[in-house]
Amino acid sequence: MAKQTADEVSTEMILSHLRAHLNEQRPVMLYNTYQGVPITFEAEVAMIHPAYVGLIVHPYQAVCIKEERRTYIESKTLPSLVRAYPVSIDYTNQVVMLKRLKIPKSITPDLLNSWVAPEKSVRVEISADNMEDLTVKMIEIAVLEENQIHVAVSVPEDAPFNRLDAVHLAFKLDSKSDLIQVQGMVHSLTKIRGQDRKRMEVAGKATMGDEITILAYVAKREDQILAELDKAYQKLRRGKGRKK
Repeated sequence: MAKQTADEVSTEMILSHLRAHLNEQRPVMLYNTYQGVPITFEAEVAMIHPAYVGLIVHPYQAVCIKEERRTYIESKTLPSLVRAYPVSIDYTNQVVMLKRLKIPKSITPDLLNSWVAPEKSVRVEISADNMEDLTVKMIEIAVLEENQIHVAVSVPEDAPFNRLDAVHLAFKLDSKSDLIQVQGMVHSLTKIRGQDRKRMEVAGKATMGDEITILAYVAKREDQILAELDKAYQKLRRGKGRKK
């Protein structure tokens, strides 16, 4: 079955492609995140209905779909990921019913890279030419392609920053670590809903030693978050409000 472009793919076409997965017993891939960590597993197409599809999913994927209220389906015969929303989730049998299947124009969460929030509050000092140093709170941190470091911080709405401004960041990821320094530029500025603040994302580079420290910290946070995901699944499987 040849691929269409994203604009050409209707819901009926998506269902037809998924029906082929069902008939040929080929799995699809599901993409979600949990506290910023990508969660990606194969899923088995169990049934096709004109209004929804049924998938047998990994237990962790079921938790993520509950938390995010959506998932993204990948089929090699479709040109892009398909967004879908849950109708029901059976945590015991790991069966998820999904509706409103559509290829979205954009995908907001990063489904490939971990963006981890600090375990404890991390203060970041921002320095830039022609302005006083500003100390703000870190929201999350990631290491992307070619070890480019991305740090998201919360800045006042009237902070004098613009996209592509050169900035210098200095912070400690915990009380025992050395001071980490990142030289970069403002990658994006977006309003934080319900607050008089903006999310400012800085993309930059650090020394090799600081890179290693950040990579180790992200890996540690990933392990902690995945342990929390397992606990969340066990709790849901026992049933809401049910005591041990």
